[in-house]
Amino acid sequence: MSITSIESISFDGTYATVTAVVEDVVLTYAGSYYDPPEYGPALCSSTFELEEDETLPTDDDELLKYIRSRDLDWEVMESDYDYDDYA
Repeated sequence: MSITSIESISFDGTYATVTAVVEDVVLTYAGSYYDPPEYGPALCSSTFELEEDETLPTDDDELLKYIRSRDLDWEVMESDYDYDDYA
């Protein structure tokens, strides 16, 4: 799964919760006999623990690279979010 954009990050003690638009996580077309299923982007969240004295990058590009490197388990958030803006 590829992260398109990071929408927000919140902290609770040593845990960080990231909200991001992630590619290919929601079924947009179930497929048919002739065509495969298609998946699209969705607003997702994931939580991970920071190591002691670990800080997140302040540069947006470096932060995106860091979050991608964590290989997080993303959960789709329920919302009326317009995913086509990020496709």
